[in-house]
Amino acid sequence: MAEVRWAEESGKLPACGCILAGGQSRRMGTNKALLPFHGEPLIQRVARRLQAWLDQVVVVTNDPETYAFLGLPMVGDREPGAGPLGGIEAGLRASRHRVAFVVACDMPFLHPGLVAHLVTLAQEADAVVPVVAGQYEPTCAVYTRDCLPAVAELLAAGERRIARLFKRVRIREVGEEEIRSFGPPERLFFNCNTPEDYRLALAMEGA
Repeated sequence: MAEVRWAEESGKLPACGCILAGGQSRRMGTNKALLPFHGEPLIQRVARRLQAWLDQVVVVTNDPETYAFLGLPMVGDREPGAGPLGGIEAGLRASRHRVAFVVACDMPFLHPGLVAHLVTLAQEADAVVPVVAGQYEPTCAVYTRDCLPAVAELLAAGERRIARLFKRVRIREVGEEEIRSFGPPERLFFNCNTPEDYRLALAMEGA
């Protein structure tokens, strides 16, 4: 209850924002987190927004020197190479709160209302995951510390697929109709994986 009261007074949600910055950016050909996006690196845009909305923000990376300019706490995977599932574990372990909003570093169109909605729904589930066009959006989702035992078991077994986690925890799916109240899903969950994606994102922001 103290966390909820604090959030009301501060205007921030009692949750940790975990920015995943451990990808190889193979399809982009360069570190997509550092691509300039209307005056700032893409990851800085994501971080700035989360800092305005959430009580705590951390960057999940095994290359902290690259992101030192953000001035944010860094946390590394316990098992480098474990992919986003390893990043989720690292973020949850670093969180001061039960709830963590986990997001990829290359998603420029986060919406504060959607983030707040997902965080609030975590009161009734272990994980809150948007579903768009029949596909999970696991790197723009909410996870709670209740997921940690299942995550640890999967990683110990060499499993890296986040979808496996959803079979082991209480999951609240958030469908497209629910999502559309905050904007078009194709914009809200847009990420920059390729040079073409990046150019399109720049054009979308300009529009």
